[in-house]
Amino acid sequence: MPTIKDVAKKAGVSISTASYALNNVPGVHPETKQRILDAAKALNYYPNGIARNLKTKKTGNVGVFVYGFSGPIFSNVLEGIRQKLQQNGFNIIVSSRKSSENLLNERQVDGAIVFDNNLTDACLKNYASHDFPIYLLDRKLTGKNIYSSVIDNEAIVYQFISSMIKKGYKDFAYLSGPNDAYNNNRRYDGFKQALKDQKIKDHKYYQGDFTIEGGYKIGQEIIKSKQRPRFIYCANDESAIGLMKALREEGIHVPKDIALAGFDNIYLGEYLTPKLTTIGIDHVEWGRKVAQAVSDLIKYKKASEFEHPDGEIIMRESC
Repeated sequence: MPTIKDVAKKAGVSISTASYALNNVPGVHPETKQRILDAAKALNYYPNGIARNLKTKKTGNVGVFVYGFSGPIFSNVLEGIRQKLQQNGFNIIVSSRKSSENLLNERQVDGAIVFDNNLTDACLKNYASHDFPIYLLDRKLTGKNIYSSVIDNEAIVYQFISSMIKKGYKDFAYLSGPNDAYNNNRRYDGFKQALKDQKIKDHKYYQGDFTIEGGYKIGQEIIKSKQRPRFIYCANDESAIGLMKALREEGIHVPKDIALAGFDNIYLGEYLTPKLTTIGIDHVEWGRKVAQAVSDLIKYKKASEFEHPDGEIIMRESC
């Protein structure tokens, strides 16, 4: 079985230099590092993970913690994160709920990207207090080693609803996501403020859960209602897709009878009939930028600056 001594000899470097390169410690010249990695590959040598962790106090892992694994938004953000972490030499560990809390409490990752409001502030602050960086997506929390990247949900929804009012719509409803979701609440704030500024006092509110199934159930409720809103703004595209399906099955036409729109610009929205009006975010690029910032924090203790993602109103056929 090859040892690090064999790798160092083949690469023509000292054992310590070989160790630094194999453990991704800064300071090794790129050409030298590549020669060492090539030697390790040729010898089929892999560092002992446990021994490495004891020596460097690093795992080489970044945790990405999400609500769940369904839906296109998480997959797009994860793809961007995966690309950048891989480029920077980090493994990605994706987890949800209780297992995420365990990974943080046991400090099994060198940094964390959190897209899950179920993780408590106390858990996150405890992890960060041990000098580990955390990046929160669409959530705000202040503290040492804690950073946030937040879409300006409120402003872009305000802009969109204002434009719909100018278009002539007056009877509105809001189909929400979970009450504890930061992005849902900010979108609702923008929705309400737009109505208020245009002197529209009342609107209907439907409690949803960001899923196609949840939107479909709300659609069934609306079908049974004697008073149906003229325009329903959905807190995300999946809710809008489920709602549209329920309306279509009942013969209620979009946008002739009820107009609607969503948020996220998921792939499916463009292939519906009618095509879904929405607000778009480049989630893959968002993931890349956050992953680069976390990588820089782990390696250099300095976060790379980047602009938070902007929303874009994408007008199609549903309103």
